[in-house]
Amino acid sequence: MTYMILGVVLLAVSTVLNPFRIGKLQIIGVGQRMMLLKRVTFPDLIFPRWQSVLAVSLIGVLIGLDPRSHTMPPGVPAWLGVVMGGMGLVTTWVAFPIIVAVLRWWLKRGGRWDGQGDLFNLVAASWLVADTLGAGLAALGVPPLLTLPLWLYSVWVGAQAIEGAIPQASLGYCIAGIAIGLLPAIVAAGSMFALVGVLMVVTGLVPGGAGA
Repeated sequence: MTYMILGVVLLAVSTVLNPFRIGKLQIIGVGQRMMLLKRVTFPDLIFPRWQSVLAVSLIGVLIGLDPRSHTMPPGVPAWLGVVMGGMGLVTTWVAFPIIVAVLRWWLKRGGRWDGQGDLFNLVAASWLVADTLGAGLAALGVPPLLTLPLWLYSVWVGAQAIEGAIPQASLGYCIAGIAIGLLPAIVAAGSMFALVGVLMVVTGLVPGGAGA
């Protein structure tokens, strides 16, 4: 299992950092430019939506591989670990559209943005490199404190990307929008984990208090 996780992480990281993939997957080139804090405009974000879906899903899979999210206590069926690992993908897809929706509302305030341009692709591309690295390291068991700088840098990358595409929105305003979007996204994702945990206890799959 450890070698499989290592293989998946190495494949994911090598893919998003590989400059030779840019010709086939435009989101990789855009994501790399964003990671280097280079300006990206909405015309640069005209690529198929499936590439953004693939990018967000990749991050979700890596989050689900974090051993802290799918390790089950003794006496619990092993397949439940797979279910909990899959929750990383589910909760990522719960959080992502919430963040995009909040940002869409936030950026339109005060006439800063006219709504023209693909915000979905922008946010997905800004997540691609930093979040893949952060989630990949977490999947390898790196403590959260050591991966925190990557997650914080991801917010900075996202804010810089939005400011580049929407000059009327200041960097501070973009950071605030991301932070505001993260709050309901985290609550929604955490609620899903809690609900699944309660269902496991109620159905007897996990003994009451086993996760304590």
